[in-house]
Amino acid sequence: MKNKLAPPFKTAEFELEFGKGICKETEIIDLSVQHKLILKAGAMYYYNEQNFRGKDALKSFLAENCSALEELETKLREKVLNVETEQVQESDVIKGDVTEEITSVNSTVEETAVVEA
Repeated sequence: MKNKLAPPFKTAEFELEFGKGICKETEIIDLSVQHKLILKAGAMYYYNEQNFRGKDALKSFLAENCSALEELETKLREKVLNVETEQVQESDVIKGDVTEEITSVNSTVEETAVVEA
């Protein structure tokens, strides 16, 4: 019997290090480049006005400087979580003859705007 309702095959890319497992620094670098917290031009990476030649140089810098790694991780978490909350709010807006309530992340009950469709 064949399962025709299963989702298609999913792929995942990550870097494994012998004796450590999945490399946290590499994952943070990849996500930071994707969300434009770290600039990449060819093989060069730019972070906080510092230049790094190759991913390994940036990875070793982040491994040695825990404060820089934590700072980058918090910026990344803020950016990713803010994007997710904005997408959820946009999908919650109902269009039609129903009253729409539009709120922002930082709004209070008093600032909530009710709009007639």
